[in-house]
Amino acid sequence: MTDAATKFIETYERERNSLPAADLPWLDARRDEAMKSFAEAGLPHRRLEDWRYTDLRQLLSKASLAPAPAHEGVVLLPTTAFDAIDGHRLVFVNGRFRADLSNLGGLPSGVTLVPLAEALRAPWARPLLEAPQASGIVALNTAMMGDGLGLHVAAGVRLGKPLHILHFAADAGAFHVRNLIRLEEGAEATIFETHAGAAAASSFADHAADVSLAEGARLAIVKVQDEAPSAIHLATLTARLDARSHFAHFTMTLGAGLSRNQSFVTFAGEGAEAHVNGAVALRGKQHGDHFVVIDHAVPHCASATLFKTVLDDSSTGVFQGRVLVRPDAQKTDGRQMTNALLLSRDAAMNAKPELEIYADDVQCAHGSTIGELSREALFYLRSRGIDEETARQLLISAFLDAAFETVANEEAREALRGLAANWFRLGGGAA
Repeated sequence: MTDAATKFIETYERERNSLPAADLPWLDARRDEAMKSFAEAGLPHRRLEDWRYTDLRQLLSKASLAPAPAHEGVVLLPTTAFDAIDGHRLVFVNGRFRADLSNLGGLPSGVTLVPLAEALRAPWARPLLEAPQASGIVALNTAMMGDGLGLHVAAGVRLGKPLHILHFAADAGAFHVRNLIRLEEGAEATIFETHAGAAAASSFADHAADVSLAEGARLAIVKVQDEAPSAIHLATLTARLDARSHFAHFTMTLGAGLSRNQSFVTFAGEGAEAHVNGAVALRGKQHGDHFVVIDHAVPHCASATLFKTVLDDSSTGVFQGRVLVRPDAQKTDGRQMTNALLLSRDAAMNAKPELEIYADDVQCAHGSTIGELSREALFYLRSRGIDEETARQLLISAFLDAAFETVANEEAREALRGLAANWFRLGGGAA
């Protein structure tokens, strides 16, 4: 067992009685079961096929894994891409909910939005935590989850304004956040997430979210990960979609020294639809890993995945995607595409899209491209009087824009374009 895994186990034994809802027997047993599973498996390593491109074990061995403290004093929150969009706001600092920095007024009747400690006592939340875990590393989060949110939207209710969740790492240390989201029949909601951190915060942010959509429910999540260069960001989303539900998830990855975003989507009812997309822009020695599994367990469902990656300097990108079509899942439509643009000969991209099909009446396709900026396109723009830096930025913006177009919310879409433009101003894509 690695030193990092041992530190997590020791922290759990020391703090288990102070974790949220520790007095619930079913939850106490669930935490113990999860920690036992984590202790047996340990941290993931490159000998595991799903982790062959990302050495989390090695990097965590050098990280500060002591629990992040409750931040004292003034918190200088960053400006985010979503600040100009009217909505509700939740703020977490070092993994802890801060009511004084949040704005939850005006929630419609039928919407329950509470901190994790309260959500764990709700009858709708228990099935989310007792469901089988799609990824072994989630066991660590299940055992150690210290805060997060519970969102429940009643049948037929629409959350009219977006919910913006800001996670800010102000200090060094580890924190484990769990979000539980349940939308009942015909309910609708939009969530924006921002993950940021102070420049000197060498944090390990371990996030997990469990999403359950009842028949006809619709949920859209737009996430921006822009944490400090010294941070490690691990996020796992598990979603279960009932009949005719619609789920759209978009991730824009800009920050952290190491990030790994995992998405596991399972179709549980016919006629459901899922879109898992993203845009990545990295430089320096950043490493960004995206892992997506879409499980077509029932017939007549559709999924689409598109990731656009731009890599500069000696940064590394990873995309692993799997579309699984089970034997009875006829009339499946599953699409998967990943495109990478390398701005430096020292940058590297690892792409591994997969189709695993056990049904014969399906439409499925996948693809992957990795390349450099077109010299012909650059020459064309330069010949029209455009300087080289501007020409490069125009081409890179056009490349990323195909991913941004998958975001339905127009204000969020423009906010993402603004983030890409800011990345250029800070030096990304320079000649």
